[in-house]
Amino acid sequence: MNLAAWAQARRGGSGGLMGFLRKVVVLAFAVIQLILVARILLDLGLVPAEGAALEFLVPWSDALAAPVAGLGDGLGGLLGGGGLPGLGGLPGTGQVLGGGLNPAMLAALAGWTIVEALVLRVVGKFAAV
Repeated sequence: MNLAAWAQARRGGSGGLMGFLRKVVVLAFAVIQLILVARILLDLGLVPAEGAALEFLVPWSDALAAPVAGLGDGLGGLLGGGGLPGLGGLPGTGQVLGGGLNPAMLAALAGWTIVEALVLRVVGKFAAV
């Protein structure tokens, strides 16, 4: 192995343990972001709210949005969301599926994107060591 290939592997390039770790991190956060985007599309009524995918999507997206649910609820008035309580929507959230934009999901998507950037930064620092 020449010096240039060794240096690239140490920086976390296409090969080596750090390159693999970077790919795993990106894949994990891509799945999280895919779940949240699918939930946003479901809340906007662009995806039908029925079937087995709904049983998977709603609990996972609620769990991923839980850390920022308070922030999303606070933004509800600004974004015109917040749901209508008591209309048979999601238990404990006051959000009706297909009832409009859920600000908690937008806040969760932004939050997880920031966390991804921070984790990738840490992986990059370990590659430089």
